[in-house]
Amino acid sequence: MKKDQVVNCQFSVWYPLFKKHTIKRKWSELIPGAEFRCFVKENKVIAISQRDYTQHYQHIAKQEASISSSILGFFRDHIQYRFPDEDFVLDVYRDSSGRVWLIDFNPFGEVTDSLLFTWEELTSGKHLTASQTQEDTTLQDGPAFRYTTSEVTVQPSPCLSYRIPRDFLDLTTGEDAYKIIDFLKLKKGQQEEESSDEEEDES
Repeated sequence: MKKDQVVNCQFSVWYPLFKKHTIKRKWSELIPGAEFRCFVKENKVIAISQRDYTQHYQHIAKQEASISSSILGFFRDHIQYRFPDEDFVLDVYRDSSGRVWLIDFNPFGEVTDSLLFTWEELTSGKHLTASQTQEDTTLQDGPAFRYTTSEVTVQPSPCLSYRIPRDFLDLTTGEDAYKIIDFLKLKKGQQEEESSDEEEDES
């Protein structure tokens, strides 16, 4: 299946492939400053990025430690070792009471926006830092946590040019379609490996 077949909504082509994997998400009004993207490698959260990096939210700097702790606690209790792959990306939402909610999963790779990190940093295996200007030798506990630190670094959001939902923009550019395809390929490959291992054990 080609990218343009998904983007151009050729229903008869892609529906048979995805009908068994349809996921419906309940609509909720979320505060952009409470959304975070977590990068997981070998079943460990190695980095956390502010999701809406185009804006400066003062509360993130003030609550950095508690935000990180809440996210790591949620990951440990509900996600770690339960996902079919050990390298992946997840988006979460932390509400005003400190409770963390899962929003989405994404493939660990360039098809997913790395936000305030670079994929070279995330895949190099080097020690990640909270700031891109820090040395790699800087010691820190837990994952690297990056967020927009001042109004000076605020950037215009690409979504403002269209005034449309981010999910719709991803779909029209093909990004969302690629994520679905990559995830299903990943899942299928792991299922085939498991089946192969079972056959070897039986023989």
